[in-house]
Amino acid sequence: MRRVVNPVVAVVAVLAAVLPASPARAAEPSSTDLEPRKPGPHSVVFTQRAVISAEQARIWTLLTDLPGYASWNPFVIKAEGRTEPGADVRVEVVLGKRTQSAQHVVLTVDPQREFCWKDAGWNSWFVYGQRCRWLEPQDDGTVLFTQELLLDGPFAGAASHMMGEALRDGMAAETAALKEHAERS
Repeated sequence: MRRVVNPVVAVVAVLAAVLPASPARAAEPSSTDLEPRKPGPHSVVFTQRAVISAEQARIWTLLTDLPGYASWNPFVIKAEGRTEPGADVRVEVVLGKRTQSAQHVVLTVDPQREFCWKDAGWNSWFVYGQRCRWLEPQDDGTVLFTQELLLDGPFAGAASHMMGEALRDGMAAETAALKEHAERS
């Protein structure tokens, strides 16, 4: 019986074995390196939203307390690093039935409003990945939480095909858990 190997997976596996753990970048990122990317014509974007009945400051604290992710987040089950632009963040993320380590660089931190990071591991050689979260106070005292995962670059479609369902499911689980945890008294 002959085994068929997906050529995209094979190429990525080979390159992952020979490339450094993260793409080369300057010791100090420039301000343009820290600007969140806007979706382009070939981007894939996943979005999750929830209206949360909790104080904006409480939600913000949950989002930026990286070690605290382990207590509430079913998608990012471990996180460490600093929440300041240019800082490195390492996470353990659940993708379907497996857990994977990922490296990120913080792009923006606008207290109680916006928190974005981008992928910085070997996969960023092929697909640009960026996740932003926004908090918008509503007139009724609730907060609209929005998170967006942007995949961009020549392999964005392939990444979406291979991992899109796990990414969407993980973001949905994280959004629901954030809402539940923030609304607890």
